[in-house]
This record gives sequence, structure tokens and C-alpha cells, in this order.
Amino acid sequence: MGAFTELQAALAANKTVLFLTVLEAEDGPARSGDRLIAVEGRPVWSSLEPQVTEQLMSAALADAAAIKSGPRTVQLESGEKLLCFLQLFNPPPRLIILGGGHVGAALSRMAALLDYEIVVIDDRPSFASPERHPGAHRLICNDFVKALAELRPTSSDYIVIVTRGHRHDRICLEQALERPAAYIGMIGSRKRVREMLEDLARSGFDREKLAAVHAPIGLDIGAVTEGEIALSILAEITAVRRSGSGQEPIQEEVLAELAALEQQGGRAVLATIVSALGSTPRSAGTRMLVYPDGRISGTVGGGCGEAAVRREALLVMEAARPRLLNLDLTADTAAEEGMACGGRMKVFLEPLAYS
Repeated sequence: MGAFTELQAALAANKTVLFLTVLEAEDGPARSGDRLIAVEGRPVWSSLEPQVTEQLMSAALADAAAIKSGPRTVQLESGEKLLCFLQLFNPPPRLIILGGGHVGAALSRMAALLDYEIVVIDDRPSFASPERHPGAHRLICNDFVKALAELRPTSSDYIVIVTRGHRHDRICLEQALERPAAYIGMIGSRKRVREMLEDLARSGFDREKLAAVHAPIGLDIGAVTEGEIALSILAEITAVRRSGSGQEPIQEEVLAELAALEQQGGRAVLATIVSALGSTPRSAGTRMLVYPDGRISGTVGGGCGEAAVRREALLVMEAARPRLLNLDLTADTAAEEGMACGGRMKVFLEPLAYS
């Protein structure tokens, strides 16, 4: 099984995956383009020698919680230095929607466009039905307290409290505050929310945790309808999720084509943004395929920057040697080309040929 087929399978199984590519290597046991894949902290695929794989795993996982998409220099025991590109893919986070009413239904439908595992909880069968929530991965018709105890929320979960009344909202919030979560949001008017949070503080709940609750829920976009409220909630959750993460979501269509190339044969150049500084159109981890006829799949941001990557990729294909391309999109250059963004990107151009 090839590297991208292995990556595709691991991601489909909702596993935590470390994907490492060697960008530059001195003379030694590693070459530019070598790869390493680890699933749940265990190497499952490598084009490197076993001892090099072990050393790279040790270096990469030394601070796994802090891994962001980007380059990292690793020195092997032999003294050789490798410039590597690391990406950590985590399973899709859960979006736990407490309340299957009008807002909950709009939220589950809209969230189906994003990469969340959607769980809807309501204690009324007609409000926890697949007809009402066609995009939900799991529907739970049960008491809110029992359902949350069964789910055991973690620090990667996003909890949205949109039940049918303030009494149920409070019960859900009390339970949510007892568990870790990336986000807790509760619907309600400012007055009602303020009164509830103050009462919970007097009851002994930690004021710091209460201050972190997003209530009233959602970004202030003047939302009125259920759909607009759902949009404001998802916008706020996205802002929390992506804030400072530096992580670029996997481009599934590009990964599918990479796996197909491995399995069916073919040629292309894989362009991967390995670092991005300033106001660049896409982040580190973005990939684009360039085929021999100039056709592309995916994008590294469009415009003249993408055109330059495509042009250089065809030269790399002809030379059959990988290259690290420095692309200048700084303000002056961007202005001359009529671009709306600026910054600098490093793009790894890698020729792929499968027979």
C-alpha cells in the first residue's frame, strides 16, 4: 500500500495521524521525498530505514501536542540534518447539539457541510429523528444528563445548548461545566444568561469556567431566523477551532487522486505549502496536483502565485527532481499583480511517477 493510500485509510478510520515528508537531506540514509506515517503514535508506513524512522518518530513526538503544520529540522544520531514537513491530522471533532428544536435542526443541517461528527440529543422522539436531522451521525433520545454521561465529552468536543427552555439549558450547562470541552455555547437573552451565570457562580461553579461559556451564543451578526442563528453559532465555533491552530484541513479530493495515482499508475507533481508567512491565501499543509498536460487538482490560493507554482511544477516534472520553491507574495509584489493578499510561501514541488 502506498503512502497516500495508507493516509487515506487512516483518516477514514478517524485516527490521529502524523504525516512526515523529508524536504531536504544531506548525503546519508534519507532522501528528499521520503515519508513516514504514524497512526496513534505508532509508525505504520515508512520509506526510510528503520533506525531513521525511529529517530524521526522520537523527534516528531517529543512535543506532539504542539505540532502544527510546518517545517522542522531534525538532526539524526549520524549528524545528518533533515528538513522535514510535519502534519498532524486529528479525527473530526464532535459537535454535540443539546436540543433538537428549530435552531438545533438548522444547526445540524448546516454543520453537515463541515467536518464534524454531529451528535443530536433530545428527550422527545420526534425531535431526535433522522427526518429532522438527516446530517447527524448519531441521534440520542434520552434525558440530557444521562446522554451527556454516556458521551463523556472531551477537550476536542464542541457543545451547543439550544434546548426548549431555560430549565433544561441550565441542567445541560451544569453537566457541560463538569467536563472538558473545546467550546460550550448556550442560547438565551443577555439578561437571562447573565442571571443564570451569576446564580451558578453563587452555587459554587468556577467563575473562570463560567466566563469561558459563549453566551449568548454565536457571533453578533444580527441573526433573527433559525438559519441565521445556526450560521452565527457555526461561525463562532469555527473561529474558536481555527484560532491559532495553523492547521489546514485535509483536501479530500486531492488525497483521493493521490491514492488513485498510486493504485492505477500515472505522473504528476505534488505541490505542498510547507510554510506560509504573512497574509497568504492558504496555510501550510495545502496541496495541489499538477499533471503533465498542465491540468491541476486542488489549489494553493489561485492568482499569479498559483500560476507560478504550476509553471515551476512542470519544470520539476521534466527534471524529475524535487524542489523547494520560495514564493514572494509581499505587499509590493501583490499590488503590482493586482492581488488581494501578501506574504511569503515555501512550496515543496515533488515529482510523482507510478507505473
